[in-house]
Amino acid sequence: MDVFAELRRHAGGNHPQKVKLNVILAALTDVILERRGDGMDHDQPISNTEYFAALMTALESSDDSHAQEILQLLTMVLPEVHEAVLRTKFDAVAQALIRVMQNHDEESSSLRSAIISLGLVMQAQEPSAAVWSHPTILKYFHVLLSLATDSRPKIRKAAQSAIVKILQVHANATADTLLSTHIASFAENVLASAVAKDQTKVLQLVGFLGAVLPLLPGKVVTSLSEALLKLLESNQKTMALVTLETFDALVAEPTSRLSAECLNAILTTVLGLDSNIHDQQHATLLIQITCRLLARLEPLQTTREILPRVVVAMCSYFESQHTRVHRVCADMLSTALQVTLNPGPHPAVQRVLFSLEGLLTLRYQHAWPSIFACLTSLVTFYSENAHPAFDSIFTTTVALYDAMETMPQANDDMRKAFTRFMTSATSSIGVEVMLSIVPLANADGVVEERAWLIPVLRDAVKTSPARLEFFSSAILSLAKACEAVSRKDSTTPLEAKRMQARTMQLWSLFPSFCTHSTDVAVTFKKLAKTLANAMSDKRYPELQLLVCQGLQLLIKGAVENPTDEAALAKFASRFLPLLITIVEGLDVESESDRLQTLLDTIGGYARLADVEFVATIFKQLMQKLLETATQAKRGDPKDPATQALQAQAHVHMSIALALVRIIQLDQVALLYRVVKPYLLDDTDPLMQKRSYSVLVQICDAHPSFAAEHLTDMIESLSESLLTVSVPAKKMRLRCLNQVVRAIEAVNHQDTSFVPTLVGEIMLCTKEANGKAREAAFDVLLAMARLLHSQGNLMEFLQMVLGGLAARTPHMRSAAVLCLSRLVFEFGRTEEAIQHAMPELLRTVVLLLHEKAREVIKSVIGFIKLGIAILSKEQLVEFLPSIVEGLLLWIGESKARFRAKTRTIMMKLCRKYGYDYIASLVPEGDKKLITHIRKTKEREERQKTDKKEQRSSQSFEEFMQDSDDEEDDMDDDAKSVGGPNRDNRPNKKLRTASGAAPGSNYIKENAKEDIVDFLDNAAFKNIVASRKAKRDDDSDDEFEISKDGRMIIPGDEDDKDDDDSMGDDSEDDEEAAVRRDVQKKLAHMGLDKKRKRDKEASSGFGQEYRAKKAAGDVKKKGKMDPYAYIPLDPKLMARRNKQTAVSKFSKAGRMGGKRK
Repeated sequence: MDVFAELRRHAGGNHPQKVKLNVILAALTDVILERRGDGMDHDQPISNTEYFAALMTALESSDDSHAQEILQLLTMVLPEVHEAVLRTKFDAVAQALIRVMQNHDEESSSLRSAIISLGLVMQAQEPSAAVWSHPTILKYFHVLLSLATDSRPKIRKAAQSAIVKILQVHANATADTLLSTHIASFAENVLASAVAKDQTKVLQLVGFLGAVLPLLPGKVVTSLSEALLKLLESNQKTMALVTLETFDALVAEPTSRLSAECLNAILTTVLGLDSNIHDQQHATLLIQITCRLLARLEPLQTTREILPRVVVAMCSYFESQHTRVHRVCADMLSTALQVTLNPGPHPAVQRVLFSLEGLLTLRYQHAWPSIFACLTSLVTFYSENAHPAFDSIFTTTVALYDAMETMPQANDDMRKAFTRFMTSATSSIGVEVMLSIVPLANADGVVEERAWLIPVLRDAVKTSPARLEFFSSAILSLAKACEAVSRKDSTTPLEAKRMQARTMQLWSLFPSFCTHSTDVAVTFKKLAKTLANAMSDKRYPELQLLVCQGLQLLIKGAVENPTDEAALAKFASRFLPLLITIVEGLDVESESDRLQTLLDTIGGYARLADVEFVATIFKQLMQKLLETATQAKRGDPKDPATQALQAQAHVHMSIALALVRIIQLDQVALLYRVVKPYLLDDTDPLMQKRSYSVLVQICDAHPSFAAEHLTDMIESLSESLLTVSVPAKKMRLRCLNQVVRAIEAVNHQDTSFVPTLVGEIMLCTKEANGKAREAAFDVLLAMARLLHSQGNLMEFLQMVLGGLAARTPHMRSAAVLCLSRLVFEFGRTEEAIQHAMPELLRTVVLLLHEKAREVIKSVIGFIKLGIAILSKEQLVEFLPSIVEGLLLWIGESKARFRAKTRTIMMKLCRKYGYDYIASLVPEGDKKLITHIRKTKEREERQKTDKKEQRSSQSFEEFMQDSDDEEDDMDDDAKSVGGPNRDNRPNKKLRTASGAAPGSNYIKENAKEDIVDFLDNAAFKNIVASRKAKRDDDSDDEFEISKDGRMIIPGDEDDKDDDDSMGDDSEDDEEAAVRRDVQKKLAHMGLDKKRKRDKEASSGFGQEYRAKKAAGDVKKKGKMDPYAYIPLDPKLMARRNKQTAVSKFSKAGRMGGKRK
């Protein structure tokens, strides 16, 4: 692997530093190759060790002119050099780096690279006490320590990073203790000597400790923590903030070695601090440190003692006005309580929950979304143990929601937070317990203020076990009470409607109770009669759907429970006739959704019912079907009575379709005999469609019956070819697909029906219905696989190919489509199709000379496929005919196929080259090939530029070594912020002017003194946004002549001004030549652009300009000199709008300053 591969890519770039690095790298490469001598292979890649040796030789030389570049190259190669080499050459490398650091102490870039290199070399040393106790290596380590508090940010960061990486390498090693002792001693010395003199150095040291403390042993951590705790007591905000960031980094690292005494000391100190809840960064750090310390405390008894105090402290942060503080506090408090709090009778739990309940007051209303998110997390975690500990919180929550309308800050987000909490609570403790805490019932039915809980219960019961007994005894009793109130004479119509709505809401809980019901075997027999009566209730027709949904869920849940299944099966004799009766009374057209739900319930319940009972019902159903169908045939099709009979027959067929998978073979035979005549009857398309659906289900659910009657089915389908209606096509195609699969399954040899039906299938691939087209292609492929298994695939391909000779363009287009699908499916695997592909392509290309667009569309698709399948040598003979045919349509006026044909031409150009394809193109169309080539080259250029830009950015980030004052100031600001990156402004949220949203600026006044920030009056100079500087000499102002007239510059004046500037540059010379050419063309009347500009600008007042004097002149026979703007609708177009605004912006300007 070449470590300099990325750098070499910029050898010819515009970055001077990269160019210089490449020059030095090339010189080093030449030196290495010369040193190899004659006995070594010069073509062998240079190893990283060779680069390392050459760089060190160059670094040790007396010439330091290129030390910076050599060090940068060294930082790239050192990570790839073997550890054994670095351990052997450590002394020499370290001495050379120290010498460079001493000689280039004032050059930040060289010093930074030397620090990085020294750190890499030290990381490679053996992590043992014998090595790291040597005075030499300790001396170098102390060099890094001294630079870790350097005033220059880049130097400081490089040294700190090197030390951290060394400690990471030495983790759990004996040398770890030795190094930690030196770090502790260094830190204590800095704190002792600089705490009163140089606060900046202390800040830098504390930030450094945040990175190394998690890697140090427990004793050292305790010692340094005690020193840092003293800094928290200082009154300096920045010092306290950086110290808190250090503690946050320490406690956030799970592997940090904190003793119980140290944890208690830090927690006690932090709790004793004066917390500024309105300082977002300070408050966030205190919250994180406190909760993380609490979660790590041991033993549990110690935690319980301090837990109430911590919760009280955390609750105070919800008074903050910052939403982020609320969110962080809620998340951290929830995590800490889940670790430490076990619900029970001990006093600590009661005090904690009392504090949490105190948050449900109007004082904390602005923070309720975060507070309820915390409570939701807690109640979900504790599950059923949340009762009775959280009972008081549940009651308070419901009371608050009831009073929500009177709260000033109530909104939808707050209501959603309440409902989410109550839903989680109900799922955790159960619906029965929840309703015992906050009951819904009163003397008049449902407590109106708590009706919002019904949807909450519906959602919660779906995810938790529930008893049908409770639904029957509690929920249904409440529904009956609401119904009774609605029937009272004293109840107003409005109140009656409301009570009926409450009844339906309560009944809507039934499907939820059926989702995870635990007492089906015991309770369903008591509930069955009520359910049957509810389905027959005319006042509440929607109950049919609710009961059916519940029954389906019960049936689905009883699949693996024989006891529940038996309990449900006992009532099949009651529910199945009732469901069929309900279905027979429905209007199929207007109630299709209700019909499907009922049919699904019939099919599910019939699966549980006794076989003989289902057979009896099915025979009765077939009898009704035949009777209604016969009567409908005898009547007048326009007679409403006859139409009603037809609708009844459709319903009976739908019920039969729902029972197909359950009935026995003798009933299947009866059903087949019933539906067979409808295949030939196209007078009732809906019945024919259902008949085909029945055949599909028979073939799918009863393959043995389909295999036995396969010949008869094929004959029926062939005979009904001419009588199929449009609505039935999709189901007929699916039926054909099932029949073909059945033939393949039983190895049926008779495929004589294929030629009869292949034409129909081909035409169906052009159907408007997408599902019908998909079904047609499925049948086409099924037939192809069937014949392929018998070795007749090419014969089938010939049948499809015959469609190209059809009379109608529709059929020819369908034939090409089918050929494309077959070639796509089998062309890559079947040699026969591969051999036939050239002939197929030759035949299809002839169709490019057709005039039918649908044929051309199909042919273009086939040509794409041919280009992909045929080899370059096979395709070359067809190129002239393909190109000639495509060019007929590429310039077609409506441009329908222009993009598609251009895509094919681009593929051909990539495959054979632009020159070869251009030789096949007529002279008048060669500009198309030129355009394609230029477009492709432009795309490749843009892609390369973007890739180089990305790599250049990443390389520049790696090689960044500028040390200007602005960068240092930014780095100082970041180092004060420490590792807490959440508080840094997001660069993506910048406005167009470069300012972050919410940024403030200070107004500057050059005539006044410097702003005093300690003066309260300084706030008057703070503005929310930086306004553009307004120049009194702005070009937008009109000039005033000596006689007082306004001088309005025109376009020609502007051009003259532009022309008079910068005449010495080559660009201006080119522009001058271009202007001369344009003037000549304009003089000849050939410059269209200038002509358009002249026409566009005419009528805007330029005709009134005086030629020999200033101002405007009044012309005879014309209006007064004003800029009259014509009402041109073209100027309102999006592409012209900006130009129009810029042209008219100066017209009618008011309020301008005079010079």
